[in-house]
Amino acid sequence: MRLRLLGWLTGLTVAVTLLVPTAALATETETIHFSDTFVVSRPNPCTGAGATLTLTFKGVLHITTLDNGTVHVTMMDVGTLTAVPDDPQQPTYSGHFTETGTENHNSKTFTTSFHRNVVLRGSDGSLLKEHVLVHLTVNANGTVTSSIEIEEVTCP
Repeated sequence: MRLRLLGWLTGLTVAVTLLVPTAALATETETIHFSDTFVVSRPNPCTGAGATLTLTFKGVLHITTLDNGTVHVTMMDVGTLTAVPDDPQQPTYSGHFTETGTENHNSKTFTTSFHRNVVLRGSDGSLLKEHVLVHLTVNANGTVTSSIEIEEVTCP
């Protein structure tokens, strides 16, 4: 009797497992860690003078995809930044930055947001800051229902 009950319960467990909706089993999650250093030429946002920027950063990206097409993405990175001016008479700036981003989309909407905060101290004691906020929501018809773009630079 116990053997037959055990066999029946095992069969029931297998049957239930096979009958579980695929949505419960189809969620995919991926986590990506990244880091890098790169060098790029950019103008000083306050003076327009040329500078060489060196950025060193590390971060993480999480991606979750559901079988119904819904995707959720989050990203965060932090790092250091040094801006060496082409003109040695200009101050060198160094400091840190933080960036975050999210994206959510499904068959009805697409929403993305991005935020960056940079704080740099000049070799002359000055302070340079940048704050960026971008947000966008688009509905299934392609109509933008929400849009924000803010870039604030605080110059010495």
